[in-house]
Amino acid sequence: MGKDVFVGEMMALANLVRASRLAQGLTRDELASATGLSPKFISHVEAGKPTAQFGKVLHLLTELGISLHAQSAVHISEKTAQKAMNRRRTSYGS
Repeated sequence: MGKDVFVGEMMALANLVRASRLAQGLTRDELASATGLSPKFISHVEAGKPTAQFGKVLHLLTELGISLHAQSAVHISEKTAQKAMNRRRTSYGS
């Protein structure tokens, strides 16, 4: 069973990624091969580099078996949540 870790800053996520990789006996190169990400990118995430692309970070977390949960400090009604989900999506840059 996994462990819940509060991620309030990039270094907490960095430590979780590195610990998960090490616990699974993976090298950065092996993880890079499994994810299609570069070893340099993985090093940047593990170093807590704040400019890492979020989509790639999520891909990395998925490969390591880490799920990310978000909790809002603001109450969001079901109606508002549905409205946000139904918002018209446009292609980026269009």
